[in-house]
Amino acid sequence: MRRSFSSAAIALLLALAPARSAWAADVTAFVGLTSPRELWGNGYGAAFGTTWFKIATFEVEAARVPGETLDDRMTSFTGSAFLAPSFKKLTIYAGPGVGGYRQNTLLRTDNGILKTFAVGAKLKLGLAMLRGEWRYIKMPSDALIPVESRIYVGAGIDF
Repeated sequence: MRRSFSSAAIALLLALAPARSAWAADVTAFVGLTSPRELWGNGYGAAFGTTWFKIATFEVEAARVPGETLDDRMTSFTGSAFLAPSFKKLTIYAGPGVGGYRQNTLLRTDNGILKTFAVGAKLKLGLAMLRGEWRYIKMPSDALIPVESRIYVGAGIDF
């Protein structure tokens, strides 16, 4: 009797759980170009996102960009919310984000808040995914080294 009750409870929980197709997640590694190009080198980073009901994506991202000299660099962490409709293998997305950054130069360090707006697309190829994105970045006017935008390409796993 106890065994049949446990089996019935598990079956009920599985039946009430949301369908697997209601959400998805992905992990992306990327390389990018930050502007103004004369101040920044090629950067890199990673992002983890979850897509809900094939319409909204919530993402966290970490990025690192070297500056013009070996002593200049910026690290940022951003959380974003995207409108992200899916069309079979293609997902387009756009939306705002907010995060923190740390810039280092030879003599100074600066921490602050940044705001972003991103537009991009993901192409799903089975478990693999290709991604491209343009991201506008708004930083305080007194940041050590100005940043305007970033464009990147990445590859990842969609699960």
